[in-house]
Amino acid sequence: MNIISYEEFKNTDLYEDFIKENDDTGNLKVQVFTAYGAIPIQNTNIVVYKDIEEYRVVFFQGVTDISGIISDIKLPAPMMVTSNEETPIYTVYNMTAFNAGYESLKTYTIGMLGGVNVIQYVKMMPNVELEGDGTNGN
Repeated sequence: MNIISYEEFKNTDLYEDFIKENDDTGNLKVQVFTAYGAIPIQNTNIVVYKDIEEYRVVFFQGVTDISGIISDIKLPAPMMVTSNEETPIYTVYNMTAFNAGYESLKTYTIGMLGGVNVIQYVKMMPNVELEGDGTNGN
């Protein structure tokens, strides 16, 4: 699979069909924390991507701020249907979160709708490596 940026994807033949189906924008906010939300985790690497045929398209890459947050990630999404008779159509993205001081890579699947703000909470546990037998710190 070829990994490309969203900007590079715009130059492919697949972009036109993708943007016809996703003619609006949804907003994603990511909040990373530990201790049941009490402690935010800054500098967590966040990548939002979608596999489209032979491409893995990276729509966003960034790191969380001191509050453990990345806000206002704009993602293409279909326009929200307001009819109660239809199930909303949404676009699925994948998101990974990684921070070297915490547990392994976390992955999420996120459904995006146009005009909708989605919040993805990421709970991480610290990597705790005990040295020695724990009796004297050796």
